[in-house]
Amino acid sequence: MTRVVCLLGGPRPGGNSDQLASRFCEAAEAQGAEILTHALRGLQYSGYVGDGSAGLDGPEDDLTPVLEDVKRADVLVLATPIYFCNMTGQMKLALDRFFGLFRHDYLTNPEPTEFKPGMALVLVQVQGEGPELYGDLLEQYGPALNRMGFERRELIRSCNVRAAGDVMSDTEALERAEKLAGELVKGESDGE
Repeated sequence: MTRVVCLLGGPRPGGNSDQLASRFCEAAEAQGAEILTHALRGLQYSGYVGDGSAGLDGPEDDLTPVLEDVKRADVLVLATPIYFCNMTGQMKLALDRFFGLFRHDYLTNPEPTEFKPGMALVLVQVQGEGPELYGDLLEQYGPALNRMGFERRELIRSCNVRAAGDVMSDTEALERAEKLAGELVKGESDGE
C-alpha cells in the first residue's frame, strides 16, 4: 500500500492549499493509498538547531512524530500558499528540520538520508498572483531536494486564488491533482 504523508503549511484552516492538497489525497485514497495528514499550523516546533546540542535529529517537539511519518512515506505532499514571495514560515521551518534526517556521514554515504528510497515529492503551491511571479519553488529548492534523494518531484500550482475556496474553480489544478494521485499510487501515466 502506498503511504502518502501530507504536510499542510497554510496558516488558514480550509485555505486554498489545504483544499487542493485534500483533492490530491482524496484521489490517492480512492486508489488505495494510506493518507497521513499533518497541519503544521497547530504544532509547536523549532527549526534545525545546528549547534550540535541536539545532534542531527534536532529537538524533541511536536514535529518529531511528523518527521517519523515523513521518513516512511512513499509520497510526500507539501502544501503551501505563497506568503511574502515564498512558502509559509511554517513550511520552511519544517523543511529546515529535514536536515535532521541526513545521516552523520551524508557527504560520503551513498544513502545520505533516512528518507525511504524512491520517495516522490508533490508540492502544492497556491498564490494570489499570476504565474509570472514566484516561479516553481521546486526549482528554487532543487539542490536540497536532489541531495535528499527525491527521485520524482511534481508541482501542482494554482495562481490567482485569494479567497478560501477560489481554488475549487481552477479545474486544471484540480484535474492535475487527481491525475497525479493516480500516477503515483497506481503507476498510471498517459503512456500506460
